[in-house]
Amino acid sequence: MEIRTTALARARHMLESQGRFPGGALPGDISDSWLRSLHLGIDPLARHEKLILSDTEFKLTQDHHADLVRFARPELELLFDQIAGSNFMIALGSPEGVVLETLVDTEFAESDAGKAVVPASVWTEELRGTNALGLCISTRRPAQVYGGEHFLRAHSDVSCISAPIFDGRGGLAGILDASSRSTVRQQHTAALVQMSASNIENCLIRSAHDRRIVLQFHPRPEYLGTLSVGMLVLEDDFSVHAVNRKGEMFLAGIRNLIGTSFDSIFEQRFEDVALRLAQGETLRVRDRMGSAVSVRCVANRASFALAVRLFSAANPQQARRSETPAPEIRNLFRDVVIEDEELIRRLRPLPKVATVGQSIFIQGETGTGKEIIARLAHAASGRSGPFVSVDARTLGPDAEAALLGRPKGAPGLIEQAAHGTLCIDEVSALGHSAQATLLHVLDHGSFRHPADGREVRCPVLFVSTATVSLTAEVAASRLLPALRYRIEGFSILLPPLRDRSDLDALARRFVRAQGEGFDIDPSALTLLARHDWPGNLHELRSIIANAVIQASGPKLRAENFAPFLPISHSPQQSIQACPQCSGVPWKESQCRVIRDAVRQHGGIAQAARTLGISRTTIYKHLLAES
Repeated sequence: MEIRTTALARARHMLESQGRFPGGALPGDISDSWLRSLHLGIDPLARHEKLILSDTEFKLTQDHHADLVRFARPELELLFDQIAGSNFMIALGSPEGVVLETLVDTEFAESDAGKAVVPASVWTEELRGTNALGLCISTRRPAQVYGGEHFLRAHSDVSCISAPIFDGRGGLAGILDASSRSTVRQQHTAALVQMSASNIENCLIRSAHDRRIVLQFHPRPEYLGTLSVGMLVLEDDFSVHAVNRKGEMFLAGIRNLIGTSFDSIFEQRFEDVALRLAQGETLRVRDRMGSAVSVRCVANRASFALAVRLFSAANPQQARRSETPAPEIRNLFRDVVIEDEELIRRLRPLPKVATVGQSIFIQGETGTGKEIIARLAHAASGRSGPFVSVDARTLGPDAEAALLGRPKGAPGLIEQAAHGTLCIDEVSALGHSAQATLLHVLDHGSFRHPADGREVRCPVLFVSTATVSLTAEVAASRLLPALRYRIEGFSILLPPLRDRSDLDALARRFVRAQGEGFDIDPSALTLLARHDWPGNLHELRSIIANAVIQASGPKLRAENFAPFLPISHSPQQSIQACPQCSGVPWKESQCRVIRDAVRQHGGIAQAARTLGISRTTIYKHLLAES
């Protein structure tokens, strides 16, 4: 290290004093970059300029690379947490060298480097000489530039590690960079940066090709679903449209992969294995170089369409019998109340999604009906197996055993849900080990039983529910990014009750569920509409049950809800209960409702009609004060 540092110091001295440097004094990529910087006429002693795009230019750049930013953000956050130490930053760059996003620790942010590497800044070799982000763009390879290896002396107090992100078609999609104030070579950090870049690349390829067949392959089947997997994207004629870097490595003996047919790469014709792949099987095939790989199809729109098409061709009579229209949302939900048009719009694709088996994620506040929607998805799927539901927070450290089963015990949750639906609430509460196990099962449709190692096939419709977004859970390092992309297939955000337009219909349904003959007065519905409903449907159901107990007859009126539904008033409109009701909370609440109704309607008669009570009752609450 001392010899190399001395060589670097001599090279820098010659560079800055003579405009040249000795060959062999620097790593090859750094030497080539210094030569390019010299040819560009960059002065190594110049102060770096603040090369920042205008707001308009940066907004256009961000919009152009929106998918890159979306898939990279959780990886940036995970990488930021993984890198040990302090005084560092993580940056995402565009193929043009524009910094799109940064995550910076406080110490680094206060340094000159932290103030220079900011969103909208440009870091190409042409503008800043040798730097990791610019070098990565020039070479299309991972780059490490430490301290004085930067061409500009002004950048010699920082070390940078960059890795390219490709688009699968040979083009550069972006750059991932980690910078720190340390000049010690950080191979562990370099490995983490490259792993994160590979994950972003795979996510981009999957997302961009939802309407094309995407194949995953690896020489070892247990590595399917990991960062080491190769990916091939096929055109309609089954020629290669895109391939990730791992795929290129596995098929290194086959030149010009883009445009090459599947049959030219592998010994089997795609038509001979297409149906089995589209239906979720993992197959063992050999490439033209004689190497065996395990292949499976990524579950997306194209694979579902292919499975339906091939199955229909192979089984025309059965296909005709099954050609029934997808159930309408109102028919599917005939046993529940959904009359809010926005919610209906969000749920309309659910029957089709459940039928094809795509993973479903349901987000909503506590009490918004997440499990109800999960059960209806199960019903729509037509699966023969059971609906198995569990709150991950109840599983504790034994979560993995609960999922797979114990060596000598009952089947695990996954096996119990085979051919049915597995619904996990708050999936991020599972430990990372259990999450990795779940990811493996969802990707393979099977697992090795912990008792005897036998392979257990367990095709399931997977539904996850949560009160917060999966993005937030990944950002907090509670959820593995790879699992997030696997379970966030079809996402539904359930609105809170306060934002739904069908509160009246829901209230009527819950009231009638209390028994035959029960009904609710319009005055009570008016009162219910004023409440904020922090407990959502759970709270509405509970308050109605309590109101039924208070009611003297089958028709619920506003006064029956008053003890359980305090009305909040602004200070200037605060209404006091009459003396005879003071001191008894439920009487005070009821009294305030009555006195408020008189104030709002400007008279006793109208208030009596609205509340559904006699004028005599109202007089009692008004006259008791005088």
